[in-house]
Amino acid sequence: MTYLQYHLVFILPLLLGLGLLSWRGTRGGRSLAGAFREARWAWRTLILFPLIPLIYTTPWDNYLVYRGVWFYPPERVLGRLGYVPYEEYAFFILQTLMTSLWLYFLLRRSGTTQAEAAQVSPRPWLTRWGQAAFWLGVAFVGALLLRFPSTFYLGLILAWACPVLSGLTAGFGDLIFGKPRVYWLAVLPPTLYLWATDLYAIHSGIWGISPHFIMGWKLLGILPFEEMVFFLITNLLVVTGMLAFLHPASLERVRRLAALLRTGRVRPWMVLTALYALSKIPVPLLSGGFPLLGTLGTVLLFGAALSYAWERIGVKALGLAALAFLGGLGVEVLGSRTGFPFGQYSYAGAPGPLLLGVPLLVPLGWFAMTLSAALLSRGRPWLTGLLLVAWDVGLEPLMTAQGFWRWTDPAGLWAGAPVQNFLGWFVVGAVLAFVFREWGPELFLETGGTRRAGLLQDLLRRAFSRKTAEVAIPLTITWTGNTAAPPASSSTLHPLLTTFAAAYLLEAAFLPAGLLLLGAGWLAALLTLLCMGGAALLAFIPAVRRRAWPSSRRA
Repeated sequence: MTYLQYHLVFILPLLLGLGLLSWRGTRGGRSLAGAFREARWAWRTLILFPLIPLIYTTPWDNYLVYRGVWFYPPERVLGRLGYVPYEEYAFFILQTLMTSLWLYFLLRRSGTTQAEAAQVSPRPWLTRWGQAAFWLGVAFVGALLLRFPSTFYLGLILAWACPVLSGLTAGFGDLIFGKPRVYWLAVLPPTLYLWATDLYAIHSGIWGISPHFIMGWKLLGILPFEEMVFFLITNLLVVTGMLAFLHPASLERVRRLAALLRTGRVRPWMVLTALYALSKIPVPLLSGGFPLLGTLGTVLLFGAALSYAWERIGVKALGLAALAFLGGLGVEVLGSRTGFPFGQYSYAGAPGPLLLGVPLLVPLGWFAMTLSAALLSRGRPWLTGLLLVAWDVGLEPLMTAQGFWRWTDPAGLWAGAPVQNFLGWFVVGAVLAFVFREWGPELFLETGGTRRAGLLQDLLRRAFSRKTAEVAIPLTITWTGNTAAPPASSSTLHPLLTTFAAAYLLEAAFLPAGLLLLGAGWLAALLTLLCMGGAALLAFIPAVRRRAWPSSRRA
């Protein structure tokens, strides 16, 4: 049997049967999705949604075949586009249509009114944030599995699919799981059917899976465990995505996000910071791509820092950026040639681009990360220096392993770096933070001129206030000699995203993960997490005191 015959025997007849059921179920003007969503939107979703899996899966599938994880005997396929057979591209669309029509069949029976059919989960903390965290954790495990040949295929599946599931559930999880029974009934039968047809296809030699990239666990000695995970994950993606597109409340959430963009609530620095975070995701997948992606990410972060500073202090931001860039470059040139102030090290052999023998990302990082640390510390030089030292604890094992610099200091303590190196980081960071605070004090103020009370205050205000009550516990946060009362209303954005301090917190999450994924070891990752997390915690613990309750009697 060829791949085309597989479609003709196993996929198209079932698809036609589901199409017939859909035709019968929509007679009389009934919507394809029943009461869940109006007919026009349901049809548009069915027609356009399959293009998303096609576009997203194509590069991943080509990579799989290129690496030899999947293979297709030439006599079983009509031809190839790239590395992938034509029939495989068709499968992306046919599976999506098959699972989607089965989902529509269930939705038509899920309720007679939209309120009954399109319910919302009463536990968004679980269905949204809990699931988002779970899938992000699974994606991280998948990235770890890429390091070993026998788990490479499973790692590719999880690292490819789970970030999408995390994003979808974070945005729409309470809508998707309004009716968990419908969700799982939509996922499991197509998965079981595709397991059976996949088992037949592998047994018949239509396609194959390299034993080098799987763990060897096989159903009936034929169907690899990884293939079972693949079809479960892909059906999870289809059903999750379709429900996110179809639910009546989804569009309103998208409109609110669009309104934030139109009104300027989402700032350019936020977009650049998000792109910086995204640039880190493919690093474990691209062997030898760290220098390029690392430099690109640092350029994005530098741009985000400059954009943030420009919004608050205008043209003075250019002066601060130039000062930090040139100052960072100067101490690196001095340090690599004289051993002062960091110790004996060299940039010889470092991947480019270079400036005066120093990798470009180094002086760019001095401005971006110092600004982020200074904002997180609320302008306190000593804490800014400490935050940067904590960051360098993770940088040393990572960057030396990647060949950006090499230590030759006889007093090396951690990844070849001596104590002098960390003292140097502390002093340079503290000096830069002092200059930022004196030259650009507006960086540490609200846009309207009021000093920002801090992230912890908003979190405490939320924790001690109730939606149904007008009275909240009055709190005053004291830091650097200033006090501020809780704001009258909460920000639309999460408090951690209200300043460029978020960049340091992102780095505190990504750097330990990068150390693990790039083979630096558990000790380096754990120590980095403890150091960066502990230093950040200091920034989140300003002095908290209760405001005196007003007396019931006049003095």
